[in-house]
Amino acid sequence: MIIVEKQQNRYITLQKTLSKQEFYILIEKYQKTHDPIVKEELLVGNMRLVLSLMKRFYQKSKHYEDLFQVGMIGLIKAIDNFDTSYQLQFSTYAVPLILGEMKRYLREESQVKISRTVKDLSYAILKEKEKYLVEKQREPTIEELVSNLQIDQHSIIEAIQSTQSVASFQEIIGHDDQNELHLIDMIPLDKETLKHYHQHLDLKKAMTCLNPREQKVIQERYYKGYSQCEIAKELFVSQAQVSRIEKNALEKLHKKLV
Repeated sequence: MIIVEKQQNRYITLQKTLSKQEFYILIEKYQKTHDPIVKEELLVGNMRLVLSLMKRFYQKSKHYEDLFQVGMIGLIKAIDNFDTSYQLQFSTYAVPLILGEMKRYLREESQVKISRTVKDLSYAILKEKEKYLVEKQREPTIEELVSNLQIDQHSIIEAIQSTQSVASFQEIIGHDDQNELHLIDMIPLDKETLKHYHQHLDLKKAMTCLNPREQKVIQERYYKGYSQCEIAKELFVSQAQVSRIEKNALEKLHKKLV
């Protein structure tokens, strides 16, 4: 069955998306023979996955054809390295690889300048994720990235965030009756809301002055609602020690914010 789908004012001819059983039959045949015709069947049968992921970036890149091509590179990597022994749905494995290629392309295309150090780290993280996907058929957690790359958590998160494409306030995100709905329409601009945003950003920045244990106590006390006794059990300390840690942390935050 052939499906014709309209994308960006043009039409793309697709085969019906392969079922899990159909895909497994073809992938096992390809991995045994490396037949390019079978590989082509797998690519065409999963092309809709690439197109569906591209919808996330419609307003973020003018180079639609290039984005499609890099998405197909991710799909090729997924087909070449998929391990059938895990009995996973192919999309579970392929999506992170396809998105990784698209985000890498958008990062290089972006007008926002990112330092070479952060770029190098984000590339190392991407390669580690790809390696992890091949070996364990899943993406590594932040903690596993920290352990494997021997990089602190803050730097890991910063590098991952740098790969996120920048959104314009004028980006169209939907329609309301006959009118286009832009991102800026969804952001409240009243003084109280902006004040709340600024306070949140100030507090987030101030939290960096705390040591890891103090940060944990503050987060669990004021964001997760844990009692001092519950935190004490988790940290293997007394409730009195948790109380002192919390008091010291609050004093530090007060000085920083004032």
